[in-house]
Amino acid sequence: MIPTNLYRTRHEFYNTPMQLPKSDQFIIGLDAGYSGMKVWYEKGYFCFPSFVKELTEDSLNLFDEKDILYRDNETGKTYMLGYTAQEMVESGDTNDTDSETYDRKRYWNPKFQILCKAAIGLAVMSTDKEDNRPVFLETGLPASYVKGDSPMMKKALTKPLNFSLKKGNKPWVNISMQIAPEHIHIMAQPAGALYAALIRNDAKYIPDARKLLFGKTLVADFGAGTADFYGIKNRQIVCCESLINIGSGEILKRVSRLIMNEYGEDIRSQALQHNLETGYITCLNEETMEQESKSIGELVKQASHEVFLEAMQRSRSITNTFRDYETLIIAGGTGEAWFEDIKEYLSGMKTLQILPSNINVPDVPFLYSVARGYYEYRYVSMAK
Repeated sequence: MIPTNLYRTRHEFYNTPMQLPKSDQFIIGLDAGYSGMKVWYEKGYFCFPSFVKELTEDSLNLFDEKDILYRDNETGKTYMLGYTAQEMVESGDTNDTDSETYDRKRYWNPKFQILCKAAIGLAVMSTDKEDNRPVFLETGLPASYVKGDSPMMKKALTKPLNFSLKKGNKPWVNISMQIAPEHIHIMAQPAGALYAALIRNDAKYIPDARKLLFGKTLVADFGAGTADFYGIKNRQIVCCESLINIGSGEILKRVSRLIMNEYGEDIRSQALQHNLETGYITCLNEETMEQESKSIGELVKQASHEVFLEAMQRSRSITNTFRDYETLIIAGGTGEAWFEDIKEYLSGMKTLQILPSNINVPDVPFLYSVARGYYEYRYVSMAK
C-alpha cells in the first residue's frame, strides 16, 4: 500500500532540550510554511498544520490532546488550529480555498497572524516564569520574496501580542508581549536549510563547512507552496529563485482532480488531509444510498510523480541544468518524499554530491531543517 500519510502535514511536539548554554535571548526559529508551522527552539521542536477554524457557540466544550485553541483576548473569538481544525473540514467544504492558503501576500491575513502568534506562544509557554530574556525571532520567506516582502512580514510580526492558548487538556495560558523590530531577522528559507547542513548540534560548523560556503553549492527546498533555490558559487549568491505550483500543495490539487475524474467525488485539497491519513475516500451513490471505500494511493502516486517531473524540468531551467554545482542540498517535506527520485534523476551527474538537509540530525525529518537552520544561525551569531 502506498503510504499516503506521508503527504499529510505533521502535528507533533518533541521536548528535546538543546544541550547548549542558554543564549542571552530566547531564540525562536520559525518556518511559517504554507502547509505547516515549524518551530525550533531551545526546549525542542514542533509542527502543526497551517489551518484555522473559528469556533461557534454550537461547538461542544470537549477537548482532545491534539487540540490547539487560540483565543483573541480583545475580541473574545476562539479558534481551533492544526490537526483538529483540519479534521473539522467536511469533504464537500468549499469555504477554505487554495488561493487563500497559498496566497503570497498573506501577512495581514488574520489567519496567518493567528498561526504565527500561536507558534511563537507555544514556544514561549515553555519558559520559566522567572525567565525574562527577550524573544528573538529568526524566520524567513521564499527566496525571491525576501527583498520585496520582508518589511511587510516584519511589521506584521511586531504587532503587540494579546491572546490565550490552550494545548490539549491543559489550562489556558495568557500571552501578552511584543517583539521589537530589531529582534526579528528574515532570511531566504533555503538559506535556513543551508545553515542546518553546516552547523552541528553543538553549534559548531562541520569540517566541510568551508568547502560548501566557498565552493559551488545549491540548496533546493521543496515545500508545499513553493520550490526555493539558493545557489552559491565562489562566495557569491548566484541563484535566489522561487517556483510556484511545485510541491505538496500542487500534488493535492491534482489528487483532488483525479478523484473527481475517477470517482465523481468533489473533495477539495483542503478537505483531503483526513483521507491522506487513512488512504481511502468514501464514495456515496445517492440514488441507491450505497457507500464504498476507494483507495487513493495510486492517485497520490500519479500526482506526485507528475509534479516531480515538472519540478525537475523547471529546476533545470533556473539552475542552468545544475551546471558547475558541486553539492546539492535537498530540503523540505516534499523534498524528503522525492529524495530518492531526485538522486535517481541526477544519477548521471557523477561530480554532483547530493546531501539531505538533515545530515546533522538524521533522525529529524527534512521539514524541520529550515527552522533548525534559523535557530542555529542565530545562536552562533549571538555566541560570536
